Amino acid sequence: MENNTTHEGFILLGFSEYLHSQVLLAFGFLAAYTLCILENTLLIVLVCLDCQLHTPMYFFLCNLSFLDICLTNLILPKFLLTFLNIRSISFHECMGQLYLYIAFASSEYFLLTVMSYDRYVAICDPLHYNIILNKKLCVTLSAVNWLISLTDPNPVMRIMWKLHFCKSHKINHLFCDPVPLLKLSCGGTAKVGIVMLIEGICLGVPAFFCTLFSYISIMSVILKIRTAQGKLKAFSTCSSHLSVVSMLYLTLFCIYLVPPSSNTSVNYSKTFSLLNIVLLWIGPAGTGYVLSTGYFGLGRVG
Repeated sequence: MENNTTHEGFILLGFSEYLHSQVLLAFGFLAAYTLCILENTLLIVLVCLDCQLHTPMYFFLCNLSFLDICLTNLILPKFLLTFLNIRSISFHECMGQLYLYIAFASSEYFLLTVMSYDRYVAICDPLHYNIILNKKLCVTLSAVNWLISLTDPNPVMRIMWKLHFCKSHKINHLFCDPVPLLKLSCGGTAKVGIVMLIEGICLGVPAFFCTLFSYISIMSVILKIRTAQGKLKAFSTCSSHLSVVSMLYLTLFCIYLVPPSSNTSVNYSKTFSLLNIVLLWIGPAGTGYVLSTGYFGLGRVG
């Protein structure tokens, strides 16, 4: 079969099934997009200008805010055009969006894992916090995070690039996500699934268990604190991060563990992808994280 997708590209359907709510949805997503850019940019500027915030925690927070800006600019502008009935996306644009989406998503998991280690050191070994998480280590962890994340999509992309998308050119999703793309392929999807499974086991599982171990250790330390005020103060330094991590893994499981044969799998996938964008990428740690860590009143640990 000849792969004509290279010439014809794809059609992003977005939320085209909601014909009577297009205007409302368009303004809602435009407001969310604007809020995301402003909030995360403001946070980065605030941390850069205030010398008191030049700590490992806020360094990683700035990295996360920058990542949120990248993710949002990758998906929302093209998605917003679907409300103007501009739905076409070329094959090369789609593959580029898919590559960056996998890279940014991987970076978010690894960065949140590093931030869980930051909270582990801050609560479990606060006296050595600045010694352990020194500037050199923070920069190294950030650089390694980006290096792994930008390398991670390569095996999958090598296979995706060679697939034949002959079933349809209509992507019933918000962006070029791997799941709906594979449903348009005529064959060869098993190899992609195996590669993604191997990468998930090699990269995702260790990240998950590192985060889990960090919070088990954190909770064991918090439970040993005698006063309720001390427990609240310690827990407040990691509550926002914990909520973001929980939502991230929950939406991940909901998106990718829905049976492919299910008639509602596409709608579920779009719904939870939307939840990802609204709740996680629009300042997932942003202002709430700063407030919870005590910059505006509550005490800080570490």
